[in-house]
Amino acid sequence: MKFSRKQYLCGFAATVLFTVIAIFNIGISREQTPTKVMPLRVKTMTVSSDMMSSSLIFAGEIHSQFETPLSFQVAGKILERHVEVGDRVSKGQVLLTLDKKDLEQSIRNASAQVKHAKSALELAQKNLGRYRKLLSAGAVSKLAYDQTQHEYKSSLSSLEQANANYEECRNQLNYAELKADKDGIIIQTHADPGQVVNTGTTVVTMAVDSNLQAQFNVPEQTVSMLKTGDAVKISSNYSKEEIDGSILEISPIADEKTHTFRVKASFADSGALKLGMTVRVALSATPSEQSSFIPRCAVTAINGESGVYSIENSKAVFRKVTLGRLKENQVEIKSGLSNGEVIVIAGASRLHEGQLVEIM
Repeated sequence: MKFSRKQYLCGFAATVLFTVIAIFNIGISREQTPTKVMPLRVKTMTVSSDMMSSSLIFAGEIHSQFETPLSFQVAGKILERHVEVGDRVSKGQVLLTLDKKDLEQSIRNASAQVKHAKSALELAQKNLGRYRKLLSAGAVSKLAYDQTQHEYKSSLSSLEQANANYEECRNQLNYAELKADKDGIIIQTHADPGQVVNTGTTVVTMAVDSNLQAQFNVPEQTVSMLKTGDAVKISSNYSKEEIDGSILEISPIADEKTHTFRVKASFADSGALKLGMTVRVALSATPSEQSSFIPRCAVTAINGESGVYSIENSKAVFRKVTLGRLKENQVEIKSGLSNGEVIVIAGASRLHEGQLVEIM
């Protein structure tokens, strides 16, 4: 059966029309079916009063109030070092020794000078006696006698000078042994055997292991809040015990490299803290200085403003906050958060205002 051209065109048009209607109906159906938005899974924490920091904590070290750099009073080559860091020493103990050969030679030279001066003095004394008798007999002039008397006095002065030089050489030989001037502990060595040192060059540092104090650095914005006598609490990684102390000294000048101020705190020595230990020093803060610390990863930025995402009705809400100090992996929030708020601490960088979230 054959179709006419007109019948073929009519059939084709009907097919096209049917297809268009079907596509239109599908579009309407899709518009009427709402797209399901999947919530983003995040990790959260609740801001609480337990997070409020009532103290400022700084890292410090235990030092002795009396730390003495020791040096030789003569120059020379170090022959032996008898101590190492951590050794306890007693007063008068030899710490380092210099090569004494040159110093011993100086003593021999000085001794020879003393003998020569004594011999010259003996001769001058005999001549003075002879000229005194000759002067009495009128055999010599008063001028000749005066010259002889001058030679005697000059010889006497030369002997005194030779004796003084000899004593100085003996002292220098004694200085070739560096001795502890008090009981203490060696906390640092600065020179090794074979090294040539000048007079006054520090070779070891010794500390008295009593009168301990904690020393730490504080930034410029904190030093103005401190004063001598303020209470502190000192603790170490090796003990949970907190030791009460007080600020003993605050440096009036900032370090030129770190721009921080050195603070020293005294405490009652219970034996728990040892020289060289790293400690935490907590300074009490006033209520106005109390603030909360949250993980750094919770903080994000929108249009250059720092903030965190709070969760309300399963949606993310951006909260502007004022940041403060950094402490390890945490950051201080001075304002912008309240107790009881739930904030995002993982996944904040993928959020936007009003986004649905699911708490992990």
